[in-house]
Amino acid sequence: MYSIFLVDDEELGLGMMRDYIRWEEMGIYIIGTASNGREALEKIEALQPDIVLTDVQMPIMNGIDLARKIHELYDSIQVMFLTGHDEFHYVKSALHVGAVGYLLKPLDLNEIESVISKVKQRCEEVAIKKRTTEAAKATILKELSYEKDTTRAAELASDYSRLTRLPVTSRYALALFSIDPIEAEEEQQSLEESTTRLVTYLNYYFQAKNLRATFVDYKEGETGLFMEADQQPGYYAWEDLAVAMRSALDFTVTAAVGAEAAKLSSLHCLYEQMRVILNERFYEGTGTMIHAEAVSNQLYSEHMPPFEKKEWFEAIHQLDFEWAAQKLHQYIEALAAMRIKKKMIGDWSIDLVDELLEQVQEPFTKGVQRAELYHSIYNASTLHEIEGLILDAAGHAVNLLGERFMDKNEKLIHKVRTLIDQNYNHPVTINSLSEQVYLSPNYLRSIFKEKTGMTIHDYLTRIRLGKAREMLADGSLKIHDIAQRVGYESTSYFISLFLKNEGVTPNEYRKTI
Repeated sequence: MYSIFLVDDEELGLGMMRDYIRWEEMGIYIIGTASNGREALEKIEALQPDIVLTDVQMPIMNGIDLARKIHELYDSIQVMFLTGHDEFHYVKSALHVGAVGYLLKPLDLNEIESVISKVKQRCEEVAIKKRTTEAAKATILKELSYEKDTTRAAELASDYSRLTRLPVTSRYALALFSIDPIEAEEEQQSLEESTTRLVTYLNYYFQAKNLRATFVDYKEGETGLFMEADQQPGYYAWEDLAVAMRSALDFTVTAAVGAEAAKLSSLHCLYEQMRVILNERFYEGTGTMIHAEAVSNQLYSEHMPPFEKKEWFEAIHQLDFEWAAQKLHQYIEALAAMRIKKKMIGDWSIDLVDELLEQVQEPFTKGVQRAELYHSIYNASTLHEIEGLILDAAGHAVNLLGERFMDKNEKLIHKVRTLIDQNYNHPVTINSLSEQVYLSPNYLRSIFKEKTGMTIHDYLTRIRLGKAREMLADGSLKIHDIAQRVGYESTSYFISLFLKNEGVTPNEYRKTI
């Protein structure tokens, strides 16, 4: 769908355009309104609509001056005029300032559909041109990220400068985003699909803040975000984005951000720095924003702290899984704080699991399956992933020792559902839930699906949309207010999710109540 912004100084006329034209049937949704050109220009800067429909004669700033300003500032926004027969001579001159069409008063539905069809075609042409340019920019930036030869890097920098019409000396900042492959797989989404959704969301997010960004697809599940150095967000802005992503996306994203910037010819150095920062997720965990300043002075230790192994094994034999999970979690947190080297943690983890399986005399994991477990531990991307693998082995051991986990699982799932019911309007993640019930994310996903027949994300979506349907009965609440109240920062994402699950948009549903 394309977005349209409506401008008219007559309140009645503006209301008629907003409420009685069947925009949604034409593939259009109203993103905002204004009563004069100056107000419209301020809102357009923030909202970035695809189309602007404006009256010609208005106070403060008329429609022709507004169109001229839009044409100067934005390449992609299409402007249409709303005018009477006696003002038509104004429109003739207006068509020279970038307008693509006009509608005559009184409005005729057939005429509106015809003009909108042409404007949408123009929007699509602009979108294709923009996608082609963005693809070319991304290709050059990706090559620059790896290119260490100064001569070749200078040539690429020159190509990029010509494409963007920016000085070759401009400096750029980079942020790296990485999708958790395990969670994407659990939600039955390919990394390619998840990456597409991530880039779509980030593009929407930065456009809403009037920030220009170019996205580069690196290895599978990893995306780079380049922007001019003077547009780079600050610390708290990145943290706000992390909160927004956790609310909008049903998979986990980890990002590396820093205050450094570089010229195009030195982007390979910047990329290598950001890779080092991103690797810190082994200790920081997934779903976080890892800032350069937070890891720049870290010291890494080779001295493993003591672990209460005897007490831990006793808890397993006594079927006290929760105590064992708590003790393991505390120890893992200590390893992260001390920045114990990854290989040492891997060796310790394998020794612990090996001894655990020997104690319960588990022959099933001998040979190939035990080798797969060891491989998973050594190749884990985070410490908490290793914790999950150990917990899975511990849970398996407890089951083998005859514990009665079925009854306990019923109580546990009830607790998880209660947590979701009470916190649906806040960011809810599998990691936050698993920490509160002392289970690994994978194990929690498995038993929740087994007991309820649905994934945790599906249950959360059902609760949120159920609350949204209740709120839609209140005509005083706007759609974006309802989206935020049920936990979605992005109104467009909420609308698309509602349409997918309910078969109608929120506005269409409201009309049936």
